[in-house]
Amino acid sequence: MLPVVASFYPVQFLAERVGGDRVSVTNLTPPGSEPHDLALDGQSMAALADAKVVLYLGESFQPDVEKAVADATDAVRRDLLTAPGVDVLPAPADLGKESLAGGGDPHVWLDPVRMKAMASAVADAYTEADPANADAYRSNLAALQRDLDALDADLRADLTGCAQTTIVTSHAAFAYLADRYGLRQVAIAGLSPDAEPDAQTLAEITDTARAAGVTTVFFEEALTPDTAQTVASAIGAKIDLLAALEFDPREALGPGQEYLSVMGDNGDRLYAGLGCP
Repeated sequence: MLPVVASFYPVQFLAERVGGDRVSVTNLTPPGSEPHDLALDGQSMAALADAKVVLYLGESFQPDVEKAVADATDAVRRDLLTAPGVDVLPAPADLGKESLAGGGDPHVWLDPVRMKAMASAVADAYTEADPANADAYRSNLAALQRDLDALDADLRADLTGCAQTTIVTSHAAFAYLADRYGLRQVAIAGLSPDAEPDAQTLAEITDTARAAGVTTVFFEEALTPDTAQTVASAIGAKIDLLAALEFDPREALGPGQEYLSVMGDNGDRLYAGLGCP
């Protein structure tokens, strides 16, 4: 099998779906680790040394990974942020430590259309490293892209004509989802999931949410819901989960969960929380 290294869960998902049973994928980000703060250990360095394909997000999203990837000269390397069709949105004014080196928002994987573009780049990398199995990789890619098209269509249908278009979230991870489906993100914290808003910022967000008629405040699966609950209680709203998928969802959300199922659940929760028809 082709040894492949993926930098964190969304890249791992693409790597496994496109590669199928012809690849062995190692995720560099251990369970429970924050991807941006990842420090590579000896086991990870050994996996990189053995890899024939290395897949990651660049622009200093994971600085330690990028430094190590630069030394993996025997592997086919792909920065999926550079894939055609992956246009990077600017990060919010409160950039936080998760912003990209060029001031962009890294959360591209929360848009199924951009995921399709990144999947194509994965297939290209596999074909370069293992041309004998190119047809299999292209077949797997086509199946994955059909699934992503179906997800996109479902989200578009669910999130059209909603009574509200403002999503208040605990972490500014959902700009790509909001941009794709005509929504507006208001984040309680910045791009960094562990950033805490000051009292003035919290009051401003509460006022914005109240003025927009928000009835649900969303929190992320890896974070405590306390701050989201504070805003929700102040405006008489409820809270609900919106998964950012930075981590393998099987850890936080249970066995059998994966990118497509969790994104579908995100759509269902937004549908209910935004009063969609």
